[in-house]
Parts: sequence; structure tokens; C-alpha cells
Amino acid sequence: MQQYAIYVHIPFCKSRCGYCVFSSCTNYQLCGQYFNKLFQEIEQQPVVPNSEISTVFVGGGTPTSVPGEMLEKLFLLLHNKFDLSTATEITVECNPESATVEMLATLKKCGVNRISFGLQSVNDSTLARVGRAHNFRQFLTALRNAQAVGFDNVNADLIVGLPESQEDFFHTVETVCQLPLSHVSLYSLELHEQAPIYKLCTTDFAFSDDQLADMYDYAMDKLQQAGFVRYEVSNFAKNGKQCKHNVNYWMEGRYYGFGASAHCFVQNVRKSNVFSIVDYISKPNVVEAQEVISLQEEASEFVMLSLRLAQGFSLEEFQRRFGLNFFQQFPQSAKLLEGGFLQHQDGRIFVPSSKFYVLNSILAELL
Repeated sequence: MQQYAIYVHIPFCKSRCGYCVFSSCTNYQLCGQYFNKLFQEIEQQPVVPNSEISTVFVGGGTPTSVPGEMLEKLFLLLHNKFDLSTATEITVECNPESATVEMLATLKKCGVNRISFGLQSVNDSTLARVGRAHNFRQFLTALRNAQAVGFDNVNADLIVGLPESQEDFFHTVETVCQLPLSHVSLYSLELHEQAPIYKLCTTDFAFSDDQLADMYDYAMDKLQQAGFVRYEVSNFAKNGKQCKHNVNYWMEGRYYGFGASAHCFVQNVRKSNVFSIVDYISKPNVVEAQEVISLQEEASEFVMLSLRLAQGFSLEEFQRRFGLNFFQQFPQSAKLLEGGFLQHQDGRIFVPSSKFYVLNSILAELL
């Protein structure tokens, strides 16, 4: 029985953050048309025989900014289309300002068992500077709301490299370590030249690579001291509550994707939908690109993705899935093992945590 994940993209946001590169939209007049097209796409998706759903992730955008009845209809459709009884993790992304008790109760009723908050920083001045619609007090209220409704698996996203001082970032990390969270995602700020905060981040708050590395190392140490285990380059979990949905991606698993900009990987075919919300609504065919993935390409992707995980991958699983010998397929691995950039232990290949900051260079040489 092959495991499949489901991703659904809800692009609507009350405002657009100064660093956002995602497919998002502030025009809620398009909401009805978007959901009609989304429901149509889900209904038309063939279900792979002899497969079962392992996880569901509803992201955005801000899914909780749309009317609750829209989300109820979405989950009803998903339950009717797919058998979600095998799904052990169902996540919805929330922003604090829209995570009311009523909204969270609606999600709980729909079977959601994991909440992911876009916190980014606990410093109100930083949040205002990057255009976030919430302050830290609103986040604390949203977190209490989630607990009151019964959610015990809650993630908070943080960003290193925002337009703030190092001390501000350290304060965020120290504060978050004291909160009742089961998971923290710590991402590096990615900027494009058109981003509203680009100039601010490259002048008044420009960090060197060494400074960013020091900030990341500080966060990693503090999170680990607080009981969070780093299981992937940017992700930390308490009590084994890793994000199963993302682990499926990193283990090169299969997934359905619905909505603007969504990707899917069904059997050996990968598809990506159009990025624009208007195009998604108006075009008869929402698929923008499609490719058949060869066994060799899949093997390379498996290595590239699974080496993001602290545990890496099993050589036995690599052989079973692809019928290939890892060392023969990737001869540069010998040099990387000798240099300590890869390790081979207990039948697994992994990148030591001290080398995670140069992971991209390791993968470039290996692949």
C-alpha cells in the first residue's frame, strides 16, 4: 500500500508580507470563484489504486482568513474523495490574527490535529516592519485559543535574517523556547529584489553569512536545550512530533497537490499548477508543467531531499527502491566521506549536523 500526502493551497491573505514570494492574494472577492475551481480540481483528480492517505496539509496564504464554512466544505469534499481514516496528521496553517476560538473549533471539527502558526518574530517592531498583520500579544492569544480547543501539536515558524538586530532575534528564540509548542521551524529569510523590504535588509539590517550562521547556531543550541530535537535542517520537534507531511517530501514520497502554484507527484509524474490566482480561476487547464520522472532522476532527488534529514537515508532502502548501489551511482561520495562531509554509520548515509550549513555545497558536489 503506497502512502500519499495531500497539499491544498489557500492563497488569501488580509495583507501581503514584505518578503512574501508565495502565490497569495488580498482580493477576497475572488474567494468564491477560487474555491469553486479548487473543488472542481479535487473532484476531477483520479485516485491511485492501492494507495492510502497519510497526511493532509492546508497552506497558504492564510487558510484561516477565509470563512469557516469554506474550510468545512473543503474537508467534506476531501473526506468524500479520499479515505482520510488513515491520515495520522492533518495540518492547517494559521496566522495569529485569524485564529479565533470559533475558527479553531471549526478546524477541530473537520479532523485537523495540527496547527502551524506564522509567528516569525516576537518583536512587535519587527513584525510591523515586515508587514505582518499581528503582534506578539495576538499570537499568545491564538496559542491559548488552540490549547483551549484541544490542539496539543502546534508549530511556530521563525525567520532568521529579518530586518532587526541580532539581539532582537536572540530574544525571539529565548521567548519561543518557553512557550508550549511541540515544533519550531526556523527558516532563513529569502529575498528578491522586488520585495518591499529588500533595501532595508541590504542596508540598515544587512547581515554577513558568518553573522547569520552564528544566529542560526545560537537558535539551534537554545532550542535543543529546551528539548527540541533537530530532525531536519530547519525543523525542530519535541516528543517525536516531527511534521510527518514534510518528512514525506524529504523522503521523496508521493503527494497530491491542489490550488494555485500547487505541485503534485503522482506515481512517476510530477505536475505544477499555474502560479497566478486569476489564471488558476480562468484557465480550463490549471496544470502549467508536467514531467515524467525517470528512476535515475528519482534516485538523485531522493538523495538530495533525504540528506536534509538528520538521520539521512538507509542504504538498504536506496537499493530496494531504485535497484542501484549508492556508492557506484554517486562516486563523489567517497571523497565527501573522507572529508567528513558525509558519514556512513549503521547502514545509513547522513550529513553531520556540524556540516548542515554547507549542505548545498555538499549536494552540488555529490550530485
